[in-house]
Amino acid sequence: MTEPEQAAHPESHDAIHLPPPSIWPAVLALGIAFLLTGLVLNLVLLIVGVVISVAATALWVRAARREFDALPE
Repeated sequence: MTEPEQAAHPESHDAIHLPPPSIWPAVLALGIAFLLTGLVLNLVLLIVGVVISVAATALWVRAARREFDALPE
C-alpha cells in the first residue's frame, strides 16, 4: 500500500485546537427531553424544560465565547 503524502500546507497551524469537555450539551438534551415530555403530560414539566433548555443554551454559548476569546490570534 502506498503512504499518503504529508505535504505541509502554508496556511496550516502548528497545533490542532480541540474544545474542552462540557456539561452543557447533556444539560440541553435533558431540557429538551423535559420540554417534549411536558408537551404530552404536564404544563409544569414543559416550563421546566423550556427554562433548562434556554439556560443551558445561554451558558454553552457563553463558555464557547470565552474559549474562543482565549485562543491566540
